[in-house]
Amino acid sequence: MRSNFIINDFKGWERKNYLFLFLMIIVQIVAFFFNPSSCITLIGGLSGIICVNLIAQGKASNYIFGFISALIIGYFGLKTRVYAEVLLQTFYIVMDITGLYTWLKVSEDGSGSVTDVKILAGIQWLYAGLVWLGIGVVAYYLLGFVNDAQQMLDAVTFSVSATGMLLMIKRYQSQFVFWLLGNCFSLVLWFRAGTHAGGDYALFVMYCMYTFNSIYGMIHWLKIKKNNN
Repeated sequence: MRSNFIINDFKGWERKNYLFLFLMIIVQIVAFFFNPSSCITLIGGLSGIICVNLIAQGKASNYIFGFISALIIGYFGLKTRVYAEVLLQTFYIVMDITGLYTWLKVSEDGSGSVTDVKILAGIQWLYAGLVWLGIGVVAYYLLGFVNDAQQMLDAVTFSVSATGMLLMIKRYQSQFVFWLLGNCFSLVLWFRAGTHAGGDYALFVMYCMYTFNSIYGMIHWLKIKKNNN
């Protein structure tokens, strides 16, 4: 593993990608300025923004920033009783460690950058759907134990995002279909949390930007696959 792989992961992007990252950071800071409830949520939001941009670029250091974001957002989810977010971020913490190890291990040059992009095809979509369903059922019953206020929505949000994470570790471009769905569900979740449980506007804005990034990542990973075939 290269000792400076994190720094290298930010090199070689197209100018528009740097501008998009910069714009996402500015929007997150502005959202915090209008609702400065907690500096820790700003750090979590910024870490998450860097993470998803690195995912779209196929860079392994996304797992490091994702780990930081998961710790912070998981804590805030616990504080505001958004138990699906606590469950999801706990899952992310474990998978971030697993994903970083996996991507660095399979990379020939030690950079961890994705080159061997895979795409779900045919019956593989059925398998992915069954994984999504299985995770959703487990999540639904786990959330029932803590009397979650929106058990069904939270279970679906968790399961679709967890499935996307598993596909990402295996380097499937199809992960972005699940990320896109998960982000849409999270928008609803954090909007309701902001209305009923003192949620943070910055996190809602963060998921808005995640949604746009999912669309970009879906396109960019297809380009990576095309360039390496």
